[in-house]
Amino acid sequence: MGLEYPVISDKNLKLIRKVELLDPEAPISVRGFAVLDKDGKVLHSQQIDTFGLEAEGIIPYAADIANGKQPSQ
Repeated sequence: MGLEYPVISDKNLKLIRKVELLDPEAPISVRGFAVLDKDGKVLHSQQIDTFGLEAEGIIPYAADIANGKQPSQ
């Protein structure tokens, strides 16, 4: 896909729980994104119900967080 970051599958929801994106009513994730450092520390986690509408802006926002910068709005 030409991405500069890893995309993972979380079949057992272990990471989803760690980043607090588990739906409280069902064993599934809510829409959102998380940024982790190379050691697995959660730098940011955010639920976004309109994820599809905001997907284009999420990548640069998350990149700023990952690079230790104040995210651009």
